[in-house]
Amino acid sequence: MNIHSIYYFLQVAKYRSYSTASRKLYVAQSSISTTIKKLEEELSVKLFSYDGKSLSLTPEGSRFYDLAHEFYLSYDNFAQSAKQLSSEIFGTLRIILPPHIMELYFAKPIAAFLRQYPDVLVVASYRGGHVSQNLILADEFDLGVVPPPLIPNSFESIDLVHDPMVLAVHQSHPFAQRKSVTYAELKEETFLAYEEDSILYRNFITRTTEAGFTPHIVAQAPETPFLLSMVEENSGIMVIPKCVADYRTFKNVRFIDIEGEENGYMLVMIRKKDKLPSPAAQAFLDFIRDWFCVQEGSHA
Repeated sequence: MNIHSIYYFLQVAKYRSYSTASRKLYVAQSSISTTIKKLEEELSVKLFSYDGKSLSLTPEGSRFYDLAHEFYLSYDNFAQSAKQLSSEIFGTLRIILPPHIMELYFAKPIAAFLRQYPDVLVVASYRGGHVSQNLILADEFDLGVVPPPLIPNSFESIDLVHDPMVLAVHQSHPFAQRKSVTYAELKEETFLAYEEDSILYRNFITRTTEAGFTPHIVAQAPETPFLLSMVEENSGIMVIPKCVADYRTFKNVRFIDIEGEENGYMLVMIRKKDKLPSPAAQAFLDFIRDWFCVQEGSHA
């Protein structure tokens, strides 16, 4: 017995005719007859009687009709409620973002998202790039915003931001009046840098290695304001995303373009690959895609 056999029975009982039920259902009459026969065998009762002129329910059939009709109404209500549930957006959405990026890029879209979906609770946190990726893989967060590279074959992603990397120096530094520099020119400099587990640090080491030197780093920290305060104290120079450099004004700090780093800073929104996003997460992905006017893809 299944929902289709019950529905076929109800339609035959409604029209008192196999042929009429067949036309209404766009199903072969033989298929309906076979279904009803199997249903009668399963129940060990005769559901319909035929006097040569008309089809009618047997007493057992009438009783089964009442039960079947009540069940099908309940099932239909369930199906409609389930469809409505899938169209409603509610629940908790957990997002992990880099420091400052939350305010720089996501305060406005998150606020707009919550106005559209007031039944969603957004819980935002921040970590470094590789830590964020691992936390999403561990299902502790639904979505994350990180700079590439990504852990291979692990995420679906949406490109969000392309921004230059710039050099922060004290205003008294010889480079302060330059419009641009190359990494090769930085070989003898003293650096401040992000923590070693950050993707920005790893990208910085890659660039300096490609330029043929190992940077002399005197201090590392996760927070850009602290590092720029150290630059303001003339304790070293640092490579940072321009968008983050614009986050706060430092009177004695100058920012110089780095050749080849015009799009050196990228941000992508990621979700765990092969994991179906919750309705709230999917709604946020769609919302962010429209907000930033970007398309979803895969990053190796």
